[in-house]
Amino acid sequence: MTKWAIGIVVTVLILAGIIYAVYENNDYDFSDAEKSYEIVEEWELPGELREVSGMEWAGEDKIACIQDEDGIIFIYDLKASRIVKQYRFDAGGDYEAITLLEDNYWVAESNGRLLRVEDINGPEGNSEEVKLKFEYRNNIEGIAASDAGDLWISVKDRNLDNQGDYKGIYSFNPETGILDMDPVLKVKYNDPEFDVFRTSNPRKLIRPSDLCFEPSTGDVHILDAEFQKILVVNRNSGKIKKIHLLDPAEFPQPEGICFSPSGRLFVSNEGKFGAPTIKEIKLQ
Repeated sequence: MTKWAIGIVVTVLILAGIIYAVYENNDYDFSDAEKSYEIVEEWELPGELREVSGMEWAGEDKIACIQDEDGIIFIYDLKASRIVKQYRFDAGGDYEAITLLEDNYWVAESNGRLLRVEDINGPEGNSEEVKLKFEYRNNIEGIAASDAGDLWISVKDRNLDNQGDYKGIYSFNPETGILDMDPVLKVKYNDPEFDVFRTSNPRKLIRPSDLCFEPSTGDVHILDAEFQKILVVNRNSGKIKKIHLLDPAEFPQPEGICFSPSGRLFVSNEGKFGAPTIKEIKLQ
């Protein structure tokens, strides 16, 4: 290993250690906490996906990925450990999340603009734009297709009404083109599961960077990149079933999450504090 590479590794470990110490001292109570996940496998992503911001299972051990700045869907082959296809659906933007509904990919921008991509095997640039009643201040970073045929969209910052004692997740029906202005799911800030934290600051409790549905239970898994964790939430009641704290040394910036139909769970990390990765994990 070169001195340069060693320096990068040391810097990452120091930053992760500082972040972890800040959490332990100020935000989280680890006295009774145990690590509640294991890493099954890890893939280091190429430079094109340094800012990987969202992903979705694409079938046959492949994952569809997007990154913040380019309007490109990258198909990453887990078995081959490489990108096997790129499809440009639009110009540059601030793309944050991707999901698959009835063979159509849906990509979300942070300002609430959605792009429907009908066929990534056809001519490039073949996408349809849908502008929803979100703004940059809402900061859209998560989208997931439900088994009911609608799209669940998470706001990282403000709710649509800029009010509430909860973080809202909203439903958009592609068939009718209607966005429900009332949240389809509310994660309450006073949920008892948040008591593990030493803070009541909503910004530290939950700022979703992505979300997905667990295939067998339908539970919503909400990923938080700023204060690294996964919230497992009942999709009907909004009650948190469990919070899995993620070690910042292993997940410095987790931005994307998805399940395979068989229940394999994947989390992607941007490369801000090291190499970008996809990690398959098993929750306990």
